[in-house]
Amino acid sequence: MASTIVDGALFLLLALLFPLHLLSLGRRLLRRSGDGRYLLLRSGVLLASVAVLLSAALSDLKASSRNDAVVSELEEMELKIARLESFLEENTKILNSKTLHLEEKNKLIEEMEYKIQLLQNALHSIKKSPSDSSYSEDRITAMEEEVQLLWNESRENNFKIHTLESLVDDEEEEMKAVASEVDKMKNIVTEQWIQIRQLEQAFQSTKIMASNVRKRIKSEDYNDVARHIKCAIMKVLRFIKGIHHRYSPEIVGLPDSFFLAGSFSKSFISQAYNEFKRIMSFALECHHELQDVVKDAMEMNKFTAPLANKEVAFFVAYAIMTFPILSAWVFCSSCFS
Repeated sequence: MASTIVDGALFLLLALLFPLHLLSLGRRLLRRSGDGRYLLLRSGVLLASVAVLLSAALSDLKASSRNDAVVSELEEMELKIARLESFLEENTKILNSKTLHLEEKNKLIEEMEYKIQLLQNALHSIKKSPSDSSYSEDRITAMEEEVQLLWNESRENNFKIHTLESLVDDEEEEMKAVASEVDKMKNIVTEQWIQIRQLEQAFQSTKIMASNVRKRIKSEDYNDVARHIKCAIMKVLRFIKGIHHRYSPEIVGLPDSFFLAGSFSKSFISQAYNEFKRIMSFALECHHELQDVVKDAMEMNKFTAPLANKEVAFFVAYAIMTFPILSAWVFCSSCFS
């Protein structure tokens, strides 16, 4: 396409320059008449060459235009061929589908013809069969027997259906009875659960009351212990006062009641020893009971529950019992010092 454009441009350029060259040649001929033959020959050769060039250019231009037309025609033909190929493929598919449909129709027609032939043969055989009364009576009796058999089977089926319906009714009644029993059991379980909850509440209240009674008893025991300890301390103080009065300068010349009679001093010592034993036994009993109270109190608290064992309860009860005694001893020592 580009070569054709260049050739056309060259042809136009030659067509414009050739008349100008002829005009210049005519002017030279008019000026130089002596050299006319030489110039004429030269101009003839030039004209011939120009004519040859023009003819060649025209032929090339025509050939190029023809080639372009052929190329465009080929492209159009290729497009048409592609369209025709796609159309042919579509038509081929449609034809194949129609062929399959026709084959299916032919098969159906053949099947229908075969069935028609069978029906015709059956009709022909029926026409050829004997039509006397004996044959018809036999057929009627056979049909009556078949009807009787079918009637018996239907009666049996009806009886089975009736029995099954009765069984279903019985099962439904049993299911209703079981459902009512289940409801009763649910109600009983609910009542028992309520009773259990009430018993648990009563047990908790009884436990609280028992703990309160135990605390009250422990407080009374502690009061008894304190009273006995107070009596013992008073006796010890009295004994110390007696020893102090023995060396007092206010009492001079009086007989010493403590060292005067050995029986009196021994009886007092034995009495004090017995009182001490009784106090110690009571203290041990209180200590054991206090261990139980401390252990129960520690178990009721979630923070001290892991430490609720015999050893810890023993030391805590020992500390609770010895702390008042030591405090009283320190107080008495400070008073008599």
